[in-house]
Amino acid sequence: MLGVPAYIALQIYIPKQLRGGWWWAAMAPLLLAIPVGLFCLFAFAQESNLWPLTFILFAPLGAVYLGILEGVRRFAR
Repeated sequence: MLGVPAYIALQIYIPKQLRGGWWWAAMAPLLLAIPVGLFCLFAFAQESNLWPLTFILFAPLGAVYLGILEGVRRFAR
C-alpha cells in the first residue's frame, strides 16, 4: 500500500528536475496511470468495493520504474 504514495510523490518530484528525453521517460508511467485512474473512477461510480485495487497494483510498478530511471540518470552523469 505504500506504493501509491511513493508513486505519486515520485511522479510529481522527478519530472520537475529533468529535461529532454529524461523528462519524456519520467512521464511514461502516466500512459498507464491515467487510464487506470479513470477506470478506478468508473468502478467507484458503479459502487464497486474493489475500485482502488487496479491503482494499488499499478503504483508499485510505476514507483520502481521511476526509481530505476532516477538511478540510471544519476549513474549516467
